[in-house]
Amino acid sequence: MRNRDRHSAEAALARLADGSIGDAERSELERAVAASSELATKLDEQRRAIAIVAAVDVEAPAGLLERLDRREPARRSRRRLSRRGLIAVAAVLAILAILAARSHGLDVRGEAHLALARATLAPPPPSASDHVVLSAAVDGVAFPAWRGLGWRATGARSDALDGHSVETVFYRSSEYGRVGYSIVAGSPLAIGSAQSVFHSAGVSYAVLKLDGATVVTWRRRGHTCVLASRGASAAVLLGLAGWA
Repeated sequence: MRNRDRHSAEAALARLADGSIGDAERSELERAVAASSELATKLDEQRRAIAIVAAVDVEAPAGLLERLDRREPARRSRRRLSRRGLIAVAAVLAILAILAARSHGLDVRGEAHLALARATLAPPPPSASDHVVLSAAVDGVAFPAWRGLGWRATGARSDALDGHSVETVFYRSSEYGRVGYSIVAGSPLAIGSAQSVFHSAGVSYAVLKLDGATVVTWRRRGHTCVLASRGASAAVLLGLAGWA
């Protein structure tokens, strides 16, 4: 397929995925998708990207708007981007990071965006049998309550990425703001390059930076756990991870 034809097909699939396609073109393209596993796969990728946009709590990384606004003042005077447009750029960057992780096998950086996303579910209540954990768990790995540490559960979400079920609980502290805690079902995810690694009680905790957020990841009973926050420091996250 020539590049022009490929780009035209991908644009049509994007319109089908987001519902902006016309009725006549929709019918023709749906027949083509039904007859081609390659087109069906590309349509599924488009729909997943749209779902990510809807899920991510879109916020431009710190300093992005300022850096873009300082560049090329002459061009800026001729064509000024709106703040909404710059935020859209940030959203696209986040999506590309997730899709890149998928193309090389899901890793912690691709999953950590979920711990920074918005909640879609109510927070799980405390466990009836053990007050130090919540009633939510992944394969027996429970989420902590952290009430005695000054944190309260404020929301949750449930996702699936590349066959991995990901459960996330969000917590908030008056001092440190919001933290997302994700537990990934299935085989452990690759960590990739870490900013630093700490070892305690036989557990390795990797610290990463992602779009201005701090991420700490480790493994509990063979499951990948991820803590991510834009307000809490690595030291705070490591303390919470050690408690969990």
